[in-house]
Parts: sequence; C-alpha cells; structure tokens
Amino acid sequence: MLKYSLEFILNMQAASSETLRDSITEFGEGLEIYQLPQDNDDKDRNFRIHIYTEDPTVIFDTCAQFGRLKSIKINELSKGHPF
Repeated sequence: MLKYSLEFILNMQAASSETLRDSITEFGEGLEIYQLPQDNDDKDRNFRIHIYTEDPTVIFDTCAQFGRLKSIKINELSKGHPF
C-alpha cells in the first residue's frame, strides 16, 4: 500500500503536544511535532507536524479534534521509499 508524507500546522488552545502525540502516533511513523514561536498576547499555540501514514484522513480527523489545521501538504511516496 502507498504511504503519504503529511506536513501541516495545527493551531491549538488547550491540549498539550504530548496529548496530541499520544493520539496520532499509532496511525503513522516518523512523527515530528515542533511548537512554533508565538506572540505574547496569543493564547493559541501553533505546532508544525510531520508524519508518514497510510491514511491521511484519520490523522486529519484526529487533529481536527484538537484545533484548526492549516498549511497542509500531502506527498504520495513511491513504493521504494523507506517508510
């Protein structure tokens, strides 16, 4: 089955990156989550997320429960890709 490389920004208010990680780690491989710099007045936090998965929909549906998705990039990987 083909896999996909997903990269996107998730804007969250309340949840922690650890909670997010625990929620999506089972649906893919190579998960990376980085918090982006924020304005001091901004209560929302932006996280850049990268993950390899067979089903992008489950990743996006799960992340949408935590906040708003933006800047979404989806790349279909070739069969010879290591992930």
